[in-house]
Amino acid sequence: MQNQSRKTLTHVSVYVAALAALLTSSALAQPVADKTQTTGGSESIASLPDLNTTSAGEPLHYLSTPEPVVSSDVLTVPPGGVSRWMIHPVPAYLYVLQGDLTLEFVDGKRQTFHTGQAFLQSQTKWHRGRNEGQIPLRFLAVFLGSKGTPVILHPPAGALVAEQPVSSR
Repeated sequence: MQNQSRKTLTHVSVYVAALAALLTSSALAQPVADKTQTTGGSESIASLPDLNTTSAGEPLHYLSTPEPVVSSDVLTVPPGGVSRWMIHPVPAYLYVLQGDLTLEFVDGKRQTFHTGQAFLQSQTKWHRGRNEGQIPLRFLAVFLGSKGTPVILHPPAGALVAEQPVSSR
């Protein structure tokens, strides 16, 4: 019984940590009034807006899983670089560390996020990232997934992506 309680507490701790990461920015990644705080120590906190919708306007949905996994990557895209088309079957929080990240959707819509902005990535609409700037683009991607579930899906080689959203549920 004690092991089960410890397991449940661990799962709750992972979800709380992931939720804290997700709720630190806005869906539209708009600049925020300076909310820098001091903590009494030598550090300061610059809060980011809260998020509850993705870059494509989808509501945030968490996975219901007995084996949650939080994974993260720092990606670098050279000037002029373009990613493959993708969707994310799990919630993904992105924070731009350097440069400008332009999201391009299959329907031709675009959104650009600048250094210091964060957003939730679209889960069901095909998109790709572009670096149309003059400096390398660097961003942090944090995925709230489940053991054995991929965090990114690409269409098969040579396949065309459809404009219709893909169901992730």
